[in-house]
Amino acid sequence: MLCYWSYRLPQTDIRPEFFDTVASWCFRTVGVMVGILVFIALAANLNDPAHNFLILPALAAVAGVGAGKHDARAKTRTYTLKQRNEELEETQAELEETVARLEESEQRYRTLAENFPNGGVGLLDTELRHTLVAGQGFEKTDFSAADLEGERVQDIYSGDVLRVIESHYRATLNGEPTTFEVDIQGRTFQFRTHPLTDEENDVYAILSMSQDITERKQYEEKLEQLVADLEESNERLEQFAYAASHDLQEPLRMVSTYIQLIERRYGDELDEEGQELFEYAVDGAERMRSMVDGLLQYSRIETMGDEFEPVDLDVVFGDVCEDLQVKIEESDAEITVDQLPRVKGDENQLRQVFQNLLSNAIKFSGEKPPQVHVSAERNGEKWRVSVADQGVGIDSDDKEQIFEIFEGLHSDGEYAGTGIGLAVCERIVERHSGEIWVDSEPGEGSTFSFTLPVVTDSAS
Repeated sequence: MLCYWSYRLPQTDIRPEFFDTVASWCFRTVGVMVGILVFIALAANLNDPAHNFLILPALAAVAGVGAGKHDARAKTRTYTLKQRNEELEETQAELEETVARLEESEQRYRTLAENFPNGGVGLLDTELRHTLVAGQGFEKTDFSAADLEGERVQDIYSGDVLRVIESHYRATLNGEPTTFEVDIQGRTFQFRTHPLTDEENDVYAILSMSQDITERKQYEEKLEQLVADLEESNERLEQFAYAASHDLQEPLRMVSTYIQLIERRYGDELDEEGQELFEYAVDGAERMRSMVDGLLQYSRIETMGDEFEPVDLDVVFGDVCEDLQVKIEESDAEITVDQLPRVKGDENQLRQVFQNLLSNAIKFSGEKPPQVHVSAERNGEKWRVSVADQGVGIDSDDKEQIFEIFEGLHSDGEYAGTGIGLAVCERIVERHSGEIWVDSEPGEGSTFSFTLPVVTDSAS
């Protein structure tokens, strides 16, 4: 009997730690029965006590198993109930903590929504009814957040306003975030909508954020008008500069020609001082003509430039060196150049940039023969091209103004120039969406660098 129940116990609902309870009951009942049988055997007038001795322990074992199972099941149920109670208490604590966090989060987001500057935040259900509205963007309208809450958009707006808002809200219900602007009661609002979805990715609500952008729109319109006015003014100034410089060329040419004629006819009759005055006059006329030519070039950079195409800077710089060959040989200049890239730009204007920078490097070399090195380095979508010399350098106070028109590199009269070349370079580089700058120290030379766009595969 005991062997049979030792086999059956694991198949019952009794927990293993309570198997010893069943065994304990079995042994106790068997012990009681054995004691009874011993008592009977010792008593008088009993017939065949051995027969009863075999039956009664078996009955006692059955009774013990039954009592043990009942006791073990009771303990198992008590243990299970206790365990479930502990789990429920733990779950309740977690729920309370979660609820507290949710309430704190809700309060935080509600506070954020209520203080949303110059706008509002709203939640709408699938019927386009406002379930939550908060914010500070309703002060200049006839309705408040409280007026909107609980109302459908169809009951609030009408006409074009309703058509715009409803169409975007229904698009959001189909899972599409939207951004749109609409005029409400004389104010311009920008709306941003986002669908809220459940675990099955079904849209159950709309998050809508609106902001009053009336003042911003007015500022943008004024700014656009100001930019348009400035562009028109710049265009008129360019036209004036072009016309003035073009019209001044002929009178200056006549002045220079007549001065030279006077010198040829009456030069022999002038003394040394008179000859010197004539030289000043001729030189001044030539300088004025050079300035007018430079001003004409400066005014035509935007209007007369060619379309951008792939340009081989090696070829361009080679042409510039040929154009300046006489100046290079006369100054005994040493010009070195690394391999230069292909860029996207206006070939004629880039030739002008190299010519101005190389001419300056030769001119401002000081007493020693000029040494000029030209290099290029790629930086992302830009090439940085540098023209470095070992010349007289530039004072730090002059670095900011040397790119301004009519501001020469050195204004002490030692070096002749119009003060337009670097201004032309800057404007050409800016037309190519680049930058130009100089690194220099007095007596240690200068490095002029500028950036140009890389040639893309499609442009090649």
